[in-house]
Amino acid sequence: MKDGRTISIRFNGENKDCNPELHKEESAAAEEKEFEWILPERRDSKKVVDLKKLQLQKKKPSGKKQKHMLPLRRKKKKQRIVSKPMVIHKNIMISVASAVFLGVMFGFILLMVFSGNENAAPVSGSTTEVPPKATNVNTEELSLNLKVVQSGVYSTEESALEFQQRLKDNGFPAAIINSDNYYLLIGVSQTTEGQNALAGYFENKGEDVYAKEWNINAEAVNVSEEGASHLKEGKEFIEQLVAMDLNGLTDEELTDEMIKNAEGRLTEWSEKTPDIDGWTKGGGEELVTSLNGALNEMKAYTSNETISSLWLAQQHLLDALVSYQELVDSLK
Repeated sequence: MKDGRTISIRFNGENKDCNPELHKEESAAAEEKEFEWILPERRDSKKVVDLKKLQLQKKKPSGKKQKHMLPLRRKKKKQRIVSKPMVIHKNIMISVASAVFLGVMFGFILLMVFSGNENAAPVSGSTTEVPPKATNVNTEELSLNLKVVQSGVYSTEESALEFQQRLKDNGFPAAIINSDNYYLLIGVSQTTEGQNALAGYFENKGEDVYAKEWNINAEAVNVSEEGASHLKEGKEFIEQLVAMDLNGLTDEELTDEMIKNAEGRLTEWSEKTPDIDGWTKGGGEELVTSLNGALNEMKAYTSNETISSLWLAQQHLLDALVSYQELVDSLK
C-alpha cells in the first residue's frame, strides 16, 4: 500500500518515472514477449497444467517486470478512486463546521446586544448613572457673589501671566480666572466698602484698577444632596474668610477667638470625603488648600501683627475663588 500511495495522479505527472501510461506499454510489451515464448510450448503440449507451471515459474524471479505487473496497476487505480472522495469529504466537513460555529457566535452576539442581558456589554452612554440633583439643598445657594478689584482683562493667557508676575514682584496679590477671556484679579471683598478700600490702596500705589462684581452661577450644577451640602460649606468658608481678612486690612476686629472658631470648622470640613464626582479634577483639593492657607496667614497675623500676612491671605483667597469657579464649571 505504501508503494501505491507514492505513485498518485494528484501530483499531475510531475514524477515522469511513475507515469502509468509508460507502465502499461512496458507491461504490454512484456506480455507479448512472454506469450511469444509460451505459445510454442502450448502447441506442443496437450496439457494445460504445463502452462500454469510455466507461469508460476515466471512469477518467482524478482526484477523490474514484477513491479509493473497488472495486479499492482489495478491496486493503484483502486487507491486513486477511493482517495478523492475522502479528501472532498474532509473539506466539506471543515466548511460545514466553520459555518455552524460562525453562525452560532454571530447569533449569540446579537442576542446579548438586543435581549437586554445583564452580562452583555453596555451600549455607550446607556448605563451611565447621572448623579441625582440635590433635593434638600437649593443649587441657587451654591452660587457665589463677591466684590473684586480687577487689574485687567486679556485675550491670551501669556499676556495675563506676564502682568500677573509683575504684580507679584511688586508684592501684590494676583490671580487669573479664565472665563471667555483671562481676567486678572488683585483683590476680593464681600462688601462694597471693602472693595472701595482695596481699590483706593492699589490706586495710591500707581495701579489702574476696576471695581466690579464677580458672580459664579452654580444653578446648573448636577450633584447629589451630600455633595451639594459639602460644596455649600466651602462657599460659606470663602465668604467668611474674605470678611475676616478685610477686617484685618481695614483695622476692624480680627481676634484669636474668631480664628479658632473658623479653624475647628474648617478642619472638620477639610477631612470629609465629598460625594462629588468632579471634586478631584475640578479644583476641589485646591480649594481646601487655599482656604487653609488663608486661615493660617490670618492666624500668624494675630500672633505678630504683620500686615504682610494679611496680603498673603488675600492671595490665598483669590486662589480659592479660582478653584471654586473651576469646580462649579466641572459639575455643569
